[in-house]
This record gives sequence, C-alpha cells and structure tokens, in this order.
Amino acid sequence: MEFTQYTELVAKRFNGLQEDDKDIIRSLMGTSQGRVLGKVLGPEIMTNVNLGKAKKPVVKKRGLATR
Repeated sequence: MEFTQYTELVAKRFNGLQEDDKDIIRSLMGTSQGRVLGKVLGPEIMTNVNLGKAKKPVVKKRGLATR
C-alpha cells in the first residue's frame, strides 16, 4: 500500500466515525494527549485528516468514581 493510499484510508476511517467519536478526537487537540498523538501519527497524517471543530464540548469526568 502506498503512503498516499494509507493517508486516504485514515481520513476515510475518521470520516466514518460517529460525531461523538469525532468530537472525542477533536477535544484532544491542544492537550498533552493530542500532542503525543500528533507525534506518533506525524505531520503527514495530521495534515491530511481534516478534524474540524468539535460540534459539542466533551465533558471530562472528574473524581474518584470515574476511574
């Protein structure tokens, strides 16, 4: 598989996600987790997948019961 085909496949997978799942990924952008994910995927993948903006904010659960 060519790299171009692979980036298109990743973009297709992202576009096939439900909006809630897309929002979870979008909410990672700008966080330490998002930066690590970007380092792993690399700029080649990150620039070819159009993440867009989150449709609704993802509420992060807090407290001991969330573990």
